[in-house]
Amino acid sequence: MENVYVVRLGNLYYQRRNLSITNNYRYKMTDNLNDAILSESFDDVKKIAEIIGGKVYKVNLEEVE
Repeated sequence: MENVYVVRLGNLYYQRRNLSITNNYRYKMTDNLNDAILSESFDDVKKIAEIIGGKVYKVNLEEVE
C-alpha cells in the first residue's frame, strides 16, 4: 500500500480549510486521525504544515482481510 501523510499540530490533525467572510482561511482540526485528511503527496501536506505551524507525519496503512 502507498505511503500517506498527515499534518499534525500538537494533538490535533488537519481536517480541512474553510474560507471565512473576511476572505481569510480558517483551518479546521480534529483530534481523531480517522477524520483527518490523508494525502499521498508529501509536498502538498508540507505546504499546509508550514502555513499552520504543524509537522508532517507518515502514516503506515495496512490492508486488513
